[in-house]
Formats: sequence, C-alpha cells, structure tokens
Amino acid sequence: MAHFPSSFLDEVLSRTDIVELIAHHVQLKKSGNNFMGLCPFHHEKSPSFSVSADKQLFYCFGCGKGGGAFQFLMDHDGYSFPEVVEYLAEKAGLTVPQSAAPDADEQAKRKRALDLLDRVTEAFAKVLVAEEGLAGRDYFHRRKLPDDLIRKYRLGFAPPGYGFLARSMGRDERVLAQLEAVGLLFKGERGYADRFRGRVIFPIRDRRGQVVGFGGRILDQGEPKYLNSPETPFFHKSDLLYGFSEHRDEIRKRKLLLVVEGYMDVLALAAHDLPVGLAPLGTAIGERQVREILRLNDAPVFCFDGDRAGKQASWRALERMLPVLDAEHGPRFLYLPEGEDPDSLLQREGGAAFIQRIENEAKPVLKTWIDGLLNLAGRGPEGRARMAKKADAMLATMKDDYLRQAWRLEAENVTKLHLKDAVKPRKATPRRGIGGIAPDAKLREDFVAALVQNPARVQALPAGAEQFFLDDDGLNQLYTRVLHISADDKHPIQTLINAFPEDERIPRWATQAETTDDEFCGLLLAIEQENIKRRLRQGDLSTEEITRLKRREIEINRQRRG
Repeated sequence: MAHFPSSFLDEVLSRTDIVELIAHHVQLKKSGNNFMGLCPFHHEKSPSFSVSADKQLFYCFGCGKGGGAFQFLMDHDGYSFPEVVEYLAEKAGLTVPQSAAPDADEQAKRKRALDLLDRVTEAFAKVLVAEEGLAGRDYFHRRKLPDDLIRKYRLGFAPPGYGFLARSMGRDERVLAQLEAVGLLFKGERGYADRFRGRVIFPIRDRRGQVVGFGGRILDQGEPKYLNSPETPFFHKSDLLYGFSEHRDEIRKRKLLLVVEGYMDVLALAAHDLPVGLAPLGTAIGERQVREILRLNDAPVFCFDGDRAGKQASWRALERMLPVLDAEHGPRFLYLPEGEDPDSLLQREGGAAFIQRIENEAKPVLKTWIDGLLNLAGRGPEGRARMAKKADAMLATMKDDYLRQAWRLEAENVTKLHLKDAVKPRKATPRRGIGGIAPDAKLREDFVAALVQNPARVQALPAGAEQFFLDDDGLNQLYTRVLHISADDKHPIQTLINAFPEDERIPRWATQAETTDDEFCGLLLAIEQENIKRRLRQGDLSTEEITRLKRREIEINRQRRG
C-alpha cells in the first residue's frame, strides 16, 4: 500500500474540483450553496445527493454515502486509494513522490500488462476491418450490429492459425512471455501459440474501463463456442460483468438494468438503443456479481432464454441473490418464449416492444422463487414436504430478518406446512431520542460532529479533554483522531474521511448545518459534566480530586443555567 505525504494529498485535493468531477457522472443542479442530483449509489426518484463546492464533499441524505473526491472515485469507479490519488494527481499535473510508492515495481508491471492488452485490443480491431477479417465482419453484420457500435465496443477478430500476436506485437522473448502472462499465448511443444484463433473478439473491461481480458466466439461449429481469457491477477471472471463500464452511467440515468446471458445479448440491446445490459462471462452468475448489480440498480430485470438452460441459469442467479437481498431490492425475472433470446426478439419486435414485454411479463423475485420451488418439488403431500425442505434451506441463507419472515409466510401459505423460524431474536432497542438516537448518544455524536465541522475548536477544550470517554469505541477513536489533527492541515475533514473511510457519519456531519459556537459551548459543558459524573462513580479518587470535580460540576451547572 502506498503512503502519501499529507502535504501531497492536500495539493491533489486543492487542484481537484469535486463538482466538476462528479458532474461527469451525475446531472447536478444548483440548489442554494450546494448542487443536487440523483444519487449514483442507490435508486431514487427525487434528488437527495448533495455536492458542496465550498467543502469539496458529497453526501446522499437517502443512503448515507458520502466523502470527498477520493471516496467518490473509489466507490463509483472501483479505484483503490493509491490508484485514485495517482489518477487525480495526473489530471492535476502533479508528479507522485517516489517515496509514496514502495510498490512502484508492481504498479509499473501492472501498467505494462494493461498497456499490452490495450495494444492487442487495437490489433484485433484492425484485423476485423482488414481483408483477413471479412468472416468476422460478416458475422457481426448478420447479427445486425452497426459499424459505429462495433467501433465503440472495440470488437475485433482473431484470424485462424498461429503466430498472429507474435507478428503484431513482436517476437521479443520478453514480449512473448508477457503475452503469456496476460493469457493471450500458451506454450506448446513448438513454442508459443495463440489462445484465440478464428474467433470474433469481445474486449472485457474492468470498472475503470481498462481492457483486462477477452471473450472469443467461434464462427462455425466447434468447441468451446465461447472462450475467455484465463484467470490473471486482474482478470477474475467471477468479479466482472460484460458491459459494466460502458453502461453504468446509462443504467443509472434510465433507472433500468437488464441482466442477460451473453455478450451478443448485451450488444443487441445496445444496438436497439438500450445500452443497459450486463452479462456474466459465460459462467453462472456469482454472489459478488449479484451484489454489484444490486448496488448499481435495486430493481434489475434478469432476462434469460426460455429454454431449460435459461431457466436453470435464472434459478442459480436467484440462489446467489438471497444472501445479499434486502427489503429495499425489487429484482424481477423475465423468461422469454421457447427458442428465443433477447437478440432474436429484438430483431423481430424492436426495442419498444421488448420494454413492453418486460413491463407486462417480468415476475417479482418472490413469485419466481415460489414458482421455481413448485416446479422442483412436484405435486402431492410429498411434493409439499420437498418444497418446504428446500425453502428452509434457501431461507437460511438470507440475511434480512424481515424479508426472510415475509418469504417464509408465503412459502407456508403454498405448502400448508410450518417452516423453521430461522429469525434470530432481536436485541432490545435502547431508549430513543430525537432522530431515533438514544438521548445520551445523540449528545456525544453532536459534540464530535461540532469538532469535525470545525477542528479548530479543539483549542477551546479544557485540560484533560483527551480523557473524555464517549461510550462508543468508534466515536472514541474518531474523537482521538480529531484531537490530533495538525493545525496546518488544509483539508481536516478529508483527513478524517481517509482515516475512517467506512464511517458515513463524517461526511454527513460535514455537510449538515454547522453547529454554532454557542451550541458547541453547551455541548462541551454537557460532555464535561457527563464525564465528571462517570469519574465520580468509578471511585478510587483522592479526597482532593473528588472535591475538585464536585466544584467543577457546580460551576458547569451554573454556566448551563446561564
């Protein structure tokens, strides 16, 4: 992990306009001192996503996601922290200090590999438009893909036979070894050989839009029909979705996501002005992919072929979905007519009719689950028993207690049998106060929030304030960090966000109405009084210390009464 000097991070942030950065992904409108838009991290109908030009922060009042420029790119585009710092530094014309990159050799190796994959992508694309790519062009044109779409998705063709990559990239042993490392060559008895031959090529990008591997489809008969790059340090089939980087912004804009089975289905949708399709890479969809889908859109439509294989694929997707499903999600499943796939239906019906089919025929996930259980279990008392057992096993994987209860009741209604109650007993909830927070907890949060909003207030804290105890490990850690923020830190809030990237309270506090100085004084007195009472209860104090604390408590009471 790279360690960047705080002065360098300050300089990167000073040269980055978060409003301009986010406006590339979210349509923002001026609203008072801030900018508002639809949150890119969850599905919503009215804007609750706020960007502050003054504070250089974003915060969603709907889902609680927030932070600065670093956090936005890490959450939205999947950058690691070192990568986002280097990316923004490059945009700002800054050179990353060498001391900040102890893993510089590894980073350079990765960059060379990704650059090589990009060059290979270009080589495949050039073959497609050349004379030797005629068979590939004919295939794409038969599938009704227009030339501009072929260029946009950088589709290509790997000619038959061996030696194409060596001719295109060079026969230097180091280059050939690197091509092998990224999965494009393999070593046979006669040396290096091309993995992709006589296939149309689909470049596969990661979340940042970088080509990390390829999918290849054979033109005629043969096996395998589809061939993907092998696993490499940056190509993991279970993590990637075809079309993700190309369609992410459009999916959020249109509030529509279609999960389909293959590359050509994704491209056929795009060719009919529906650039909202995603597909797994030729394998059954996994839990990490489902999590990414639901994060991008909470009501995706899983659209599978109407044959037996399509129904099996949809059931596997449903099973992978259960551990990450919650009551806020509303996925649906659409089964196409027997013998049809999205590509064939789009060719015959067009995009508008396809959308209409989704609206009329897509079934909610719960209905899909019940119907699937009925098909698996069969009829009669034995079938109902089998269905109950299968339902029990599947419900046990669900994490959302309330959703699990709702599904269990539906399954019991169908089977007429009592299922196991896998709902864990809920802990007693604490006494609630304003905003759903226990009164004492709210006091402590408000106190730390006032310091986060203006860390200079640390100077006004009394002697011994570093020993204040806030009855919350996370809050205590944050409070301690606030106390040690450097006085010359130009971006103290960003420093805190970097230190506690998972704590959504920091950007929320930073973007809400600032606590006034008078309000802060009241909070400070209340916190000091609370800590005095705690110390007196603990005992083991000298008579002199007890007297001092009691006198201070009397003084605080007098000040609080005004």
